[in-house]
Amino acid sequence: MDSPTFTLKDGKFKILQLTDIHIGGCIFTRKEDKAALDGIKKVVDAVCPDLIAVTGDAVYPMVFYPKPFMSGTFNNLKSSKIFGSFMERLGIPWAMVFGNHDTEIWSRYNRDDLSAYYESLPNCLFRKGECFNNDRGNYDIRVLNENGELNTVLMFLDSNSYLGKTFFSGFDVISDEQINWYKDKINSYKTGDDTPRSLAFFHIPPKEFRDAWEKCYRGDKSVTYHLGFIQEKDNYVGYPKTKHGNFFEEMVDFGSCKGMFFGHDHLNTASLTYKGIRMTYGMSMDFLAYKGIKKRHGQRGGTLITLLEDGSFDLELFPLEDLDGTSYFSTKVDKPI
Repeated sequence: MDSPTFTLKDGKFKILQLTDIHIGGCIFTRKEDKAALDGIKKVVDAVCPDLIAVTGDAVYPMVFYPKPFMSGTFNNLKSSKIFGSFMERLGIPWAMVFGNHDTEIWSRYNRDDLSAYYESLPNCLFRKGECFNNDRGNYDIRVLNENGELNTVLMFLDSNSYLGKTFFSGFDVISDEQINWYKDKINSYKTGDDTPRSLAFFHIPPKEFRDAWEKCYRGDKSVTYHLGFIQEKDNYVGYPKTKHGNFFEEMVDFGSCKGMFFGHDHLNTASLTYKGIRMTYGMSMDFLAYKGIKKRHGQRGGTLITLLEDGSFDLELFPLEDLDGTSYFSTKVDKPI
């Protein structure tokens, strides 16, 4: 199947990154679900993107840590349909990858089931793609300049879930097979000696973001700070603690990837450039998964990535609280927008 292709308009192409929506999909989460979806609508209306990229944890099936029992339903397909039908009503092309919470060991439906649903949606560009081990959703989207030349390849990767079966086993990594697939796909678009530019979208941040942040707040000039904050307790970055997997370093050596966009840690919004790659936490939209998250607002919103004709990109945060100054948590509950 040919990769979806878009073209810059008036020298620009706007991608809105959304992440960690965490739709619970049960009677106990109706207020939170509505608030999250209403928040997305406000950001989309403000940005008017050409494409929406969702970097994981669209839904939040029943979990027992950190918020037990009332977090959602075991029926994660139901939650996915709430989210997917809402996104379709926006009428904008959208792409997504899975996060660690989209499927859990006790969820009724697995990644294959959810993949089949998302692939069935007319505006959703998600593809099961090349699958290695248990991942689903390794695929690409091309963006062309107005003269037809390739501008940037958007690479969507499943950063997998857990090393074992649950949260407590630790987070998994992007595999060597996925890295090889990435390189092969980019090389297939070569027309000369230059390696095409790419941006990578996935869920779980690489360890090197933590390394870069530590260097940044020590004043190390090898890291460029652009915007955003690290607001998780003790500067927490939820990267995989395993010694295998070397996606970031492989991308540094390969030379194609100019930006990585991820989520996972809901209070982090920072964007740093390290070793030639700009790594960015998307603004989350979670009203559910963290204790006390409903009372926090500065981290909630969307991240706008604007591709330019020369292959560079601009980045801007759209905090939800800046759009109309409200708390975005309505006491009225009805069907989402």
